Amino acid sequence: MRVCHLCRRPLGSDRDALSIDCGGNCWGCVGQIEAESGYEPSVRQVAAEIRRGLRHADGTPRLNPEAPTSHPN
Repeated sequence: MRVCHLCRRPLGSDRDALSIDCGGNCWGCVGQIEAESGYEPSVRQVAAEIRRGLRHADGTPRLNPEAPTSHPN
């Protein structure tokens, strides 16, 4: 199994949208790096992934590939 060179996330998992193989690194890492550097398409994509619960508010990828469940009030 191939894993991300940066974070060791398994690559190419159908259950993990951030595991897309971007030349040996996962989209979770690459997207965060590109967004932090101001690359607008990645800024928009990472913002959408934050809204979907795939990333923390600061853009770092969640380790769990599934979006978090809501908590009752």
